[in-house]
Amino acid sequence: MTNLSTPGQLASNQTFVVLSLRVWLYFLGTNRRANYLHTASQLFWTFTLGEKPQFQAPSWYLPSGGGIWGTDSQNSIFNNGMPTQQAILKLARPIVIPKGQTIAVEAAFYAMGGTVALTNLNTGATDDEKNISFMIDGQKTRDVQ
Repeated sequence: MTNLSTPGQLASNQTFVVLSLRVWLYFLGTNRRANYLHTASQLFWTFTLGEKPQFQAPSWYLPSGGGIWGTDSQNSIFNNGMPTQQAILKLARPIVIPKGQTIAVEAAFYAMGGTVALTNLNTGATDDEKNISFMIDGQKTRDVQ
């Protein structure tokens, strides 16, 4: 699922300079602690520009830098990283997406130990809330005639 007007690439004469990458993990319900811990450690992301992977990392490496944060108590709500702007992964060198270039982000689960995060997410309680999002922050430009 994407919020791009043209799936897989920017529309017409637009370009984009990627400055940071973030992952938002949000779980609420009976399995929130297990869902968060297993997903953060087993979900890996690949950001691809054209046919070349530009950046690969596990979810825990890409903190969301904002939102709800929690502790290890029974009523906790977890977040990927501290809820501060300083917690965002800022790229050392920006990634430029030129007009017409294809963009893709792939999410892949790799099981570690005896627990498989993807299985837990798919078989969890029906009242659990689950949101996993990959966000690309940067500056968009377009030609103005």
